[in-house]
Amino acid sequence: MQPQDTISYWLSYALRYVGSAFFEVLEAHCMERGKAYVITPAQWGMMALLSANGEQTIGMLAQQLSVDAPAITAVVRRLEQSGLVERVHDREDRRVVKVSLTAEGQDIIHSLNPVVAAFNEQLLSHDQRQVFLAQLQHLIARVSAVAPGTG
Repeated sequence: MQPQDTISYWLSYALRYVGSAFFEVLEAHCMERGKAYVITPAQWGMMALLSANGEQTIGMLAQQLSVDAPAITAVVRRLEQSGLVERVHDREDRRVVKVSLTAEGQDIIHSLNPVVAAFNEQLLSHDQRQVFLAQLQHLIARVSAVAPGTG
């Protein structure tokens, strides 16, 4: 079997290709707004979760993004250096660290919402996107059945 005949090949290729294009869109927006930082797709994902759900622990972010806690901590550190998020230790349990958007973080993520929506619409119409996302979710469920330890 050739790699081009596999689902894994095309998913990996699409992830790199779409991720690269998404990075360019995020970078262009940050540059247009005169920002000294550039939001990466991974940073955008975390910031979008914080915007939608409010303050989160590192563990909660890791679970929602299906990434290990050290990777989340590294992203948080970079965002913190750019002044986009802040970490606060829980008053009752100092071991618990909560992350929230700063005013600058809220500003940039809100300004990115229409940019991200337009990017998604350019890739697939709303109806096509709904079908595609349903197919991806079905694929993930099938993978979980084939390889229960996945994810």
